[in-house]
Amino acid sequence: MKILIIITDYGSFNNFLAELAVSLSTENEVHIICSSSNVINIIDKFDYKKYNLNFHNVEIPRSTSIIKLIKSALSIRQIVNKVQPKLIYAHFTTGIFPTVFFKKRGIEYWGTFHGLGMNASNGIRKIMFSVVEVFCFFRLDKIFLINNEDYRFVSKLFNRKTFKYNSCGVGCDINKFDPNKFTKTDQLKLKQNLRIEDKFVITYTGRFVEFKGFDLVYYSFVKLQEKFPGKFVLLLIGGRDPIHSTGLKDTNEIDLLRNENIINIGYTSEVDKYLSITDVFLFPSKKEGLPVCIVEALAMRIPVVTLDERGNSDVVKDNYNGYLIKSISKEKDINEIVEKIEFLSLQPETRKRFFSNSLLDREIYSRSFFVQEQLKLVNDFKN
Repeated sequence: MKILIIITDYGSFNNFLAELAVSLSTENEVHIICSSSNVINIIDKFDYKKYNLNFHNVEIPRSTSIIKLIKSALSIRQIVNKVQPKLIYAHFTTGIFPTVFFKKRGIEYWGTFHGLGMNASNGIRKIMFSVVEVFCFFRLDKIFLINNEDYRFVSKLFNRKTFKYNSCGVGCDINKFDPNKFTKTDQLKLKQNLRIEDKFVITYTGRFVEFKGFDLVYYSFVKLQEKFPGKFVLLLIGGRDPIHSTGLKDTNEIDLLRNENIINIGYTSEVDKYLSITDVFLFPSKKEGLPVCIVEALAMRIPVVTLDERGNSDVVKDNYNGYLIKSISKEKDINEIVEKIEFLSLQPETRKRFFSNSLLDREIYSRSFFVQEQLKLVNDFKN
């Protein structure tokens, strides 16, 4: 069967859907449409030339430019006409909208929303996302959601064709994100290389953007640093996004580069290595579907501090494997983040309890659950 997978950019495909596409390719002819950009810039997980995968480059905009969206929709329609797939499976609102804009009869259209924009926006952006996403709901044959809040909302309107992943989002590779792979010697050597042997390590993974709480991470760390000079270090794994603000002022941006206790690792395929020396994972994101970075941290049994927002609260249980913070205002959020991290730094027994609880749930974080669930959906459709 011919299957066409559509996702916004190559980096997201490589990070989230590579295992699924490779698994599907053993019995199907798989085509992928994505833009050439690597928003998540890591090395390829597979040598894709060895598999039955066919890549098509379409510049799918992550902006709200109607002209660019229509242009990408036309390009997608041309590829659909050429490939003639039986199933089209699109991901993210930005990938789904141009896919269904010129929908072709006789083809099944599926779409996974990795976090609805209408449920995480305000004002004019909320109106725009609502119009776009409701349009997509009507055009899709199957709608997939990955967190409880989004599912409850959409299933009330489109119950018969709305489904929620049973897997923990797209999950992660728990063989890779396994703390037992790293010995104390490995951890000490890495800390020595980074010159942080005696530091309490806080780690953030993701794009340096305001809606993912990057500004809260920075301001919370600065406050901790002022209160406890020399005790904490912040590891940043990821990078900037050219179309979204960090939420920091110019003076903060300068300090971000000069602060010797903030170490910018950049994008790396060795996230697990740096998580192995992490004491607390801080990810106060305000706009998530179900964050893979939190799943990876929990698979490494690291306590997580995050906001009590959809997606985050699907995997983090307050005072069980981390802390959920009710977002009230930037100042209060920062104060509570500082309070929780300070408490964890002084209470190793609480960290051990969170560590043990994450161990109990570790198997549910596996990406293999996601892949097997998707393979069953496709096979059921074929039959």
